[in-house]
Amino acid sequence: MLSYEKQLELKRDVVVKAYQNFSGLEQSTLPTIGTTMPSPEQYNYRTKLTPHFEAPNSKQRKEQNNRQSDTERPDWFRIGFNESGSQRVIDIEDCPIATSVIRETLPAVRENAIKKLFTYKKGVSLILRDSLPLSTDKDVDPETHICVTDHKGTVREKVGPCIFEYPNGSFFQNNNGVLPSLTDYVQTQIFSDAGKRPTHLIDAYCGSGLFAITLSPHFERVAGIELSTESIRAATRNAQLNSLPSSKISFRAGDAGDIFQVIGDFPPEDSVLLIDPPRKGTDESFIKQMLMLRPRTVVYVSCNVHTQARDIGMMLRGSEADGKRRYVLESLRGFDLFPQTAHVESVAVLRLAPAEE
Repeated sequence: MLSYEKQLELKRDVVVKAYQNFSGLEQSTLPTIGTTMPSPEQYNYRTKLTPHFEAPNSKQRKEQNNRQSDTERPDWFRIGFNESGSQRVIDIEDCPIATSVIRETLPAVRENAIKKLFTYKKGVSLILRDSLPLSTDKDVDPETHICVTDHKGTVREKVGPCIFEYPNGSFFQNNNGVLPSLTDYVQTQIFSDAGKRPTHLIDAYCGSGLFAITLSPHFERVAGIELSTESIRAATRNAQLNSLPSSKISFRAGDAGDIFQVIGDFPPEDSVLLIDPPRKGTDESFIKQMLMLRPRTVVYVSCNVHTQARDIGMMLRGSEADGKRRYVLESLRGFDLFPQTAHVESVAVLRLAPAEE
């Protein structure tokens, strides 16, 4: 078992090597990569599990009558996660990195799946998500947790002073304990520039509004952009939960072909663009549109440092090629949202270089 300190060192190395091998940038242009920000908890931190299993085949169905009881697990049945590099499911009875309420709920979920096993016609992915109880009271006890297992259910979470609700099946960061450090770090990096203070925040890939809402007190106006109408509804609801008026913050449905059309009222020179894309990263179309917008600061948060490095390289080269003010990669740091795994979150900050005389 690796010590936690060694895990953090190795994750910094992952960030370093990703930018060496995937960015196409000269090493002299890269900033010193900071130490990996640790997670407050190394176990019992993960707020979402999605164990899965395969439906029985015809031979296994024929053997159904020989089962002793509905809760007897057939020898061939596995419910859990795929073995690394394989489609083989490993049976998981407990997951030490999951939160306590998920671990307490998992046995009953497994038992129910076994009981209903022969009613399934195809493979099933289950979901267990740590949640605060739904309530009209914003000051709900943060120590009381429930486990939501309905895919269509609603999850409630608190990040710092902010409340978030979102559909159980949608994306939200799965390590609540480190999120205040992450959002505080992003805020610090945004305002570390000695120049004019930015007044507008554009949160692309905004999801349920995590960054837009937590950072909103520091900006005059905030806009979140999403392609998903479900995410727009959740983010708008979260702004209301946190008593943020629509004159301060709004969430807008964007079109992939012209993603920034909906924020034409935001001055680029006074704006920060924050992007937190899925693992596949952004694409050439998005980067071209970003370079046309030319916000003064870009913060790129990523759960896949390899696609982030690729995209950052494209952004920097693109900004040098069009004859306008170029971007500089100002800072780069890993965050450990996933202790006991090989994954690392990465935060990169781009800033427009001073205009040449």
